[in-house]
Amino acid sequence: MTSGTDTKIKTESKNIESNKGNSDFLLRRLHSLAGLLPLSLFLVFHLSANNAAVKGPEAFNFVVDSLRSLPYLEIVEISILGIPILFHGLYGLIITPNFARTDLTNYSQSKNWTYFLQRVTGVVIFLFIAVHIWQFRFNEELDFTAVANALSKPGWAIAYAVGIAATVYHFANGLWNFFISWGITVGKQAQKVSGVICFFIGIIVLVIGMSALWAFYSTGL
Repeated sequence: MTSGTDTKIKTESKNIESNKGNSDFLLRRLHSLAGLLPLSLFLVFHLSANNAAVKGPEAFNFVVDSLRSLPYLEIVEISILGIPILFHGLYGLIITPNFARTDLTNYSQSKNWTYFLQRVTGVVIFLFIAVHIWQFRFNEELDFTAVANALSKPGWAIAYAVGIAATVYHFANGLWNFFISWGITVGKQAQKVSGVICFFIGIIVLVIGMSALWAFYSTGL
């Protein structure tokens, strides 16, 4: 009886571990997919839209007014942006404490550093998005002047520079990891090439974001 009971318990334990493994795999896949679609696309779009500030107040205000006049904007924001951001961010915070691969005392490989920075920037971005939404999303009088008044302050400008840099790094490195985890780049050479491509994509997006920030900040100089 005891032997049969022990066997049953072991079988049930294996089934539980198997189901947990499948659930973790699915959640990580969804986490990765949400990071690419729609969040990465929205990041590029959002920074590009903000880059209209480089052309002046009228160009930026036109973009803001056009976006705010879109039908069903709130529904789109909640369903396509809000839910994926919450899932990607909260699940990212759950798995962030797992630094098994980031024992930087014993391992100095670049992959350990990129993995570590991916987790750290994830936390920074979660806080950055919360502050950004609180500061600008619900401002009914949002225009170039309102944004410039906030970002022309050195403290806020530095905070946004850090937030943008962290977001772009998370995006570019996450894109590289997406190609690997989804079996798109399998070999070392393919991963090396995609790494170079993702690096330059990140540089381009960073320049777009930082030039928009400078356009706002420089109005106060």
